[in-house]
Amino acid sequence: MNFQVNLQGMIELLSKHLYSSPGVFIRELLQNGVDAITARKRLGHRFDARVTVEIYGSRTIAVHDNGIGLSESEIQLFLAQIGSTSKRDEMDSADDYIGQFGVGLLSCFVVSGEIVVITRSALEGDTLEWRGRPDGTYSIRKLEKDAPIGTTVFLTCKEGYEDYYEWDRVMELMSHYGQFLPVPIHLSEGKTDIRINEETPPWSMNSSDALTYGEDHLYQTFLDAIPLKSVIGELEGVAYILPYAVSLQAEKKHKVYMKRMLLSDQVNNMLPDWAFFVTCIMNTNGLRPTASRESFMENELFHTVKDEIGENIKQHMIQLSESNPELFGKIIVIHSASIKAMAAEDDELYRLFIRFLSFETSFGMMKMSDILEQNKRIVVSSTLDEFRQVARVAKAQNVMVINGGYVHDFELVRKLPALNEDIEALVLDPINFSNVFQSITPAEHKSILSFLELSDQLLAPFQCRSVVKRFEPVDLAALYNTNDEVNFLRMAEQTKDEANELFANIVDVVIHELYEVPYATICYNFNNPLMQRAMTCQNADMQKLSIETVYTQALLLGQYPLGPEELKLMNKSFMQVLEIGLSQAGEREL
Repeated sequence: MNFQVNLQGMIELLSKHLYSSPGVFIRELLQNGVDAITARKRLGHRFDARVTVEIYGSRTIAVHDNGIGLSESEIQLFLAQIGSTSKRDEMDSADDYIGQFGVGLLSCFVVSGEIVVITRSALEGDTLEWRGRPDGTYSIRKLEKDAPIGTTVFLTCKEGYEDYYEWDRVMELMSHYGQFLPVPIHLSEGKTDIRINEETPPWSMNSSDALTYGEDHLYQTFLDAIPLKSVIGELEGVAYILPYAVSLQAEKKHKVYMKRMLLSDQVNNMLPDWAFFVTCIMNTNGLRPTASRESFMENELFHTVKDEIGENIKQHMIQLSESNPELFGKIIVIHSASIKAMAAEDDELYRLFIRFLSFETSFGMMKMSDILEQNKRIVVSSTLDEFRQVARVAKAQNVMVINGGYVHDFELVRKLPALNEDIEALVLDPINFSNVFQSITPAEHKSILSFLELSDQLLAPFQCRSVVKRFEPVDLAALYNTNDEVNFLRMAEQTKDEANELFANIVDVVIHELYEVPYATICYNFNNPLMQRAMTCQNADMQKLSIETVYTQALLLGQYPLGPEELKLMNKSFMQVLEIGLSQAGEREL
């Protein structure tokens, strides 16, 4: 018993799921014509190859080629059996054929209620007519009048698809798919006849002409054009360097041709992820397309070619750094994010680019070359929040800290010792950062001992310990330092307060039984005159108020979120300070 195929269901499957647009029928017919011409040329015939799409007033399209044609047995095999193709035996070889799956002609049923094929084989002399209908029936008959060698496909408009039989729409589709086909492609209606594919493909142009093509057809003034080549994938192409920065998350789409027929202008997986600063036009003869011919099978060959394309881009950037340093520098400024991504993945590119890349430091944005001129001991924060905690104070102490909170910056800085063994790259510990500050004298420490004890007592519920140092800037009363463990604890405590009893008990176990409780640090500035007065004050209530006020201010300056208890503390201390100030100012009659 044999499977029964519902042809109407197959057509619906093609139109809604396999192909992206009904307009692919133009691609399939052009493809069949070019393949037929290729097959006839292999016989050694001499003829003026040509594919013509002719539009008739009765909403009929005829696509004619003077290729090899079909015999009756070939009609039975290739037109009447879904999935059969004249190229089947050579699917795994690097041939000149575009189509390989034998389903292309079915796409015509999407826009036409009947397909009529008139053909005459170059090997057998009879002229034959084949009529196929979407219900699965077909007929074959021999015509008395001989037609020229080749094949003509007639389509008649199906209701709802009239647009696909108009001159402008057909010309748009022919140009879209067949602009660079190696066979002359013509569009004809009445006495009007024009050739569609007259342009040299950009992958065959030199860099200057490719840039001009990009400006004229892609409407961009690109920074540079990188030639692409893969011998194993029989691929040629050009990668245009974009003149503007693009997001790492933005989907990158490239225009890819197969044997000079457009595969898709939406291909997004042909380049390594780091190469998102280019847009490409490529042509391949060696990769295997999927059945829809709108993408490639991701086999071992595909991934090898993908790596080769990435290597082309890398080598071009290396050469550009020597041949045109001005352009090289401009590209780095615009595409620093993508360059950093490249450098993070590839040691060769890391050595090439790292000195040209800019990083945020406690002294502002700086090139790595300038950073290394001033420092051999580099300190890098692992997060943006950690950098913000210490940036202002680090600058005042003349300490260089690099912000490692941006994508790739942390790993790039940490790799610096591999560049030069004299360079030391340390990870910032915010809690112990106060160790770089100047210590107070034993006598000074003795004079403020009661203040420190009171501060530790008051701030213990907030997992914070107290130290006193001398540091700049003088106007900063205190510096609050924390790390990821302390931040987790603060978040967990807040969650426990807001959760139901069962979940609160679980959080409490996590906090107090599974972990050793970590502590943040508040470092009071002994150089600050007001802070010094508060620490040496003999009034315990004023010291308590000073601690509460300075603690909440330090949290706000460090851009830390305040929990409910800290908000209460801030409000209470603020109102007390306000009351004291108003009391000292005295009252005035209204």
